[in-house]
Amino acid sequence: MKIIITESQKKVLVKKYLNEQDSNSNGGSISLGDIGRQALDYAKNLIRNKNNTDSTSSSKLTSHTDSSGNSLDMSTISSKGQELLNNPTFKTKLKEISDAIHIDENSIIKIMKHESSLNPSVKNNIGCVGLIQFCPDKPNGTTKTINGKKYSLEDIRTNLETQMNVIKEFWLSGYNSGKIKKPTDLYIFNFFPVAAGKSDNYVLQTNSTSAETIAKSNPIFNKTLGKPISTPLTVGDLNQYYQQTGMA
Repeated sequence: MKIIITESQKKVLVKKYLNEQDSNSNGGSISLGDIGRQALDYAKNLIRNKNNTDSTSSSKLTSHTDSSGNSLDMSTISSKGQELLNNPTFKTKLKEISDAIHIDENSIIKIMKHESSLNPSVKNNIGCVGLIQFCPDKPNGTTKTINGKKYSLEDIRTNLETQMNVIKEFWLSGYNSGKIKKPTDLYIFNFFPVAAGKSDNYVLQTNSTSAETIAKSNPIFNKTLGKPISTPLTVGDLNQYYQQTGMA
């Protein structure tokens, strides 16, 4: 078997076996061949232990089962994301949110994975933060207003419990208004609240922002759907995008 040993491992080997020679010496001597064989055995054990660790870590979280017994494939979730799913605060708050808006936990996790790769402290280049990407009220702003209350985006980004509470408040407002009834509604509400619960032909636009501007500002949708970037986006497009990107 060919064994490749890193420089740091070489130093460990030398120190380990020379120390053993000193401590175990009883007036005799240990040959370089003996040291070589011991080093080889040690290197084999290093590799064996690493392989066992890798195997354990890769098999330990192959799926995530929510409180309703639904299973989620974990193979595409980063180690940081898996740490989050095992975080007691996250698990408690996730169940609270799921129970409050009657959307299963795994559908919520998929949306969070899509938005932030399950990294609660992430911040994008326009200042949107957290698991569902709360964006500032205005360009270069530092706050997000939800139900008339202003929240510090930095507090949201750096405090998981605060962030989960704000997510619950935000989504619960959509649920209570009848806009969130199923996972796709939740995703649409998260991206463009006024469009949630509308018919498939509803066009995403506002009094101050044209449909073309919104489409160009969010090119990922039309790129994924194979349409010209400036094509106005509809609720039907968002539903299709939700399906194609694996959130369903």
